Amino acid sequence: MTERQSKTPMTVKIIAAFLFLFSLAAFFGSLFLWGKGFILRFPAGVDYRFPVTDILVNAPASMIAAIGLWRMKRHGYVAAQFVAGFYIYGSVEIFVDVVQGGLPASIEILAPQVMAVILAVVMVVYLWQIQEKFDADAIEKTIRA
Repeated sequence: MTERQSKTPMTVKIIAAFLFLFSLAAFFGSLFLWGKGFILRFPAGVDYRFPVTDILVNAPASMIAAIGLWRMKRHGYVAAQFVAGFYIYGSVEIFVDVVQGGLPASIEILAPQVMAVILAVVMVVYLWQIQEKFDADAIEKTIRA
């Protein structure tokens, strides 16, 4: 175990692991349009807003946040805060779509969104409390120089 890994709190590692899994799910789930076809074949009647946004924004931002948090880097903290906002915004969009009847109120649609909102709240509240720990060594070196 390296010195950097030993300084990463277990809660941060768990958050990073969830972000990594969410990143993979966003990329591969969207690539195959959540079972409706392949994104590069453009099936008729499929709304591309969410899959394209997941591939271009959600997946890379979640991956950057996951890796940055795991390594206790400041950019990981910043990316995690962005991702938290993105998760809440995207989930609210889907919740509204369900309420308006655009999407069915099924567990496979609602469960990931509820998990994303819970993770977002944990990221904002918990990471805010420990934000000074991100890249603390680099900050100390800058102050000493």
